[in-house]
Amino acid sequence: MADRNKEFPKRLTVQVTEAMDDRLEQVARGRDEAKAEVVRAALHVFLDEQEDVIGSRKHFTKAFGRRVDHIERLLSVTLWLNLQTLHLLYERLHKEQLEAGELLADAIREGVDLNDTVSELIESVTARKKTKPPA
Repeated sequence: MADRNKEFPKRLTVQVTEAMDDRLEQVARGRDEAKAEVVRAALHVFLDEQEDVIGSRKHFTKAFGRRVDHIERLLSVTLWLNLQTLHLLYERLHKEQLEAGELLADAIREGVDLNDTVSELIESVTARKKTKPPA
């Protein structure tokens, strides 16, 4: 483990059953490590799994998920506001009624087409720039 050469300024005493000590001894022998190293590794894994502990993987994953959900909600609101604005502008400009859903569907189709066009342009430009390495 990476902690082998580290100094550990804090000491922790834990009482375990005979069976737990036997199993710990077996694991330590199997890993060719001291029992303290095995316990430190187990404690490290346990703490990483705790979502309540700030800085743990689970906490980070959960916090990141909440952040993504929040951004998704903000994007939905922004999309709705943009759609309402576009809808209003379209009706004023063309002097005809249009369902907002139709407008959104058209915008999505146009966006997908534009994305395909941009992707094709990127591929064509990068394909032209590719050269063979010198021999």
